[in-house]
Amino acid sequence: MRLAVRHLILLLALTMPGLASADPAKPQLRFEIQSREVAFDGESFSAHGQYEKITAIAHMRIDPKAPDNLKIVDLALAPRSADGMVEYDTDVVIIRPVDTARARQVMLYEVVNRGMRLLAMMTGAGYDADAAGDGLIMRQGYTVVASGWQSDVKPALIDSRFPVATRGGRPITGRVSAERIFEDLTGNQIALPYAAASLDQSTATLTVRATGRDDPATLPVSDWSFDNERGITLTRPEGYDAGAIYRFTYVARDPVVTGLGFAATRDLITWLRHASAEDGNPLADIAGAPCEKDPNGKCVATSGGAYSSAVAFGGSQSGRYLRDFLWQGFNRDLAGRKVFDGIIPFIPGARQTFTNFRFGEPGRFSRQHEDHDVPGFGFPYAYATLTDPVTGRRDGIMQSCRQDGTCPKLFHIDTGGEFWQAASSLVGTGGTAGDVAFPEDVRAFMIAGGAHATGMTMPACKFPANALNYSPVVRALVLSMVDWTTGHSAPPDSRWPRLDKGELATVEELEFPNIASRGLYKPKALNQPIAPIGRPDWPIHVPVVDADGNDLPGIRMPELSAPGGTYLSWSLRKPGFAEDELCLIFGSYLPLADNAETRGDDPRPSFAERYPDPKARAERYIAATNALNQQGFLLDEDAAKLRKKVGGE
Repeated sequence: MRLAVRHLILLLALTMPGLASADPAKPQLRFEIQSREVAFDGESFSAHGQYEKITAIAHMRIDPKAPDNLKIVDLALAPRSADGMVEYDTDVVIIRPVDTARARQVMLYEVVNRGMRLLAMMTGAGYDADAAGDGLIMRQGYTVVASGWQSDVKPALIDSRFPVATRGGRPITGRVSAERIFEDLTGNQIALPYAAASLDQSTATLTVRATGRDDPATLPVSDWSFDNERGITLTRPEGYDAGAIYRFTYVARDPVVTGLGFAATRDLITWLRHASAEDGNPLADIAGAPCEKDPNGKCVATSGGAYSSAVAFGGSQSGRYLRDFLWQGFNRDLAGRKVFDGIIPFIPGARQTFTNFRFGEPGRFSRQHEDHDVPGFGFPYAYATLTDPVTGRRDGIMQSCRQDGTCPKLFHIDTGGEFWQAASSLVGTGGTAGDVAFPEDVRAFMIAGGAHATGMTMPACKFPANALNYSPVVRALVLSMVDWTTGHSAPPDSRWPRLDKGELATVEELEFPNIASRGLYKPKALNQPIAPIGRPDWPIHVPVVDADGNDLPGIRMPELSAPGGTYLSWSLRKPGFAEDELCLIFGSYLPLADNAETRGDDPRPSFAERYPDPKARAERYIAATNALNQQGFLLDEDAAKLRKKVGGE
């Protein structure tokens, strides 16, 4: 009886549309639509009309024995279905034109950041991904897809449900660390990313240190206790301020197969591009898609799929994800085709992610003060393949796709902030002592003076937030990537600082204006990847600055060409919060003095001294705007808005 039931389950799996397939090159997926509604309150977008929003769950199955899946850590230890497959679910949100005859054959994939969509940053809608903003993306007729790839995000966000690895039905255990910087003097609880295998205090250690450069002090077990398997409470020791680093190391159990986050994207996008309507694919009806007829006269997707171009965009955490996705070979689908034609890692720095690891934590990432030693920050750094002078390894972010012919066109976009907190200079040097050429299908852009988190700060930071709005550049580059992948036009040349042009310097070499009277001085430290024991550090550089302290190389927004102050891509922690360590991912801003009388010993000319003619700043601002527009870094509509901002046309 039990054998008969097992055979019945297998038969149903093989016959349900879209769920399973005898073809190992096809993703096995069942697409469950939960809701379908008109988006953006029914607003119509130029020639492409109204948009609809599809919310769904992709029920996915993956073969742990397939060669392309062997690189997923612990997949072989995940529970399997009767036919040997590993099953998991991922959330999907799709925004597309209601009238498919008016849609372009372009897919824009939003790599969600901690379960949050990024569309709003390209439409000026703030943080509301369901708001239309100025409708830029919809006015292009793109289909926009977002899906989960991370299984530890907050409820109600876009996530995935991945299995737990076990060994013969027995729990897998391993040592894990949890770090907490309280940023106050009262916090006393640390949440644990994985359940503790034991509540025996002798199996765990709690340490504290003032900064990442200090030796940790071990706290006695009398100063902390387990609340339960997912948290501890501690008594804070004297002598440490609000910025102290607490690290709890313990034995955890039940590692989630977090590396499935790469396969989830690979297989979903492949299915949406190539599966037929009979498979349950809601995107198979895009007008003008290549079509072949089966023996019954039904349209089926060809090898080209319904979309002539698919471009992935990810920012910060999801930008690091895209570098990792590419490096680990996931831009090759199970049939050997490209998954994405274009990829845009935005503000990732030189990092990857802490994803395809046992006990992975995709949300954690290395910074100078916080989580400095988190995995996912190491060689390779550059897109070109090279031999690392530190480890002796030969590798590159695009080495895998070079070998199998699936490399996408790529834009790497960083601000000045990533050079301080994410060692972005390594993207251009690869860890060598000189510049490394970018491959022909790669462009790299640095946005001068930009902060990783625009307009944001926290109480621990010394200085006001850097509010430099560089989103117009990002908007122009997203559309430029689509044009590049569809063969309409070539993109702008790279705008990346180089050593041979004197555009980069070490922190020690950096000449920074003496504004100490205003409490501002250059950082003494920056985030640097940790080299193997006994090996030298990789050389790290930062952009050189002008007499005002503004970044010189890169794409300079009009605010830097006609400055009203100094836009710093970094900030420092203030007294009582690990003073002078880098303040998280925030930038800062120091305005110019109004006139010579009020500037004191500030070496920067005041506003009145630098712009004696009231029209002088506007003229410089408009000239810089026009230049960026002509170079392809500003759309016509955004250039017009910037000119209007200073009284231009």
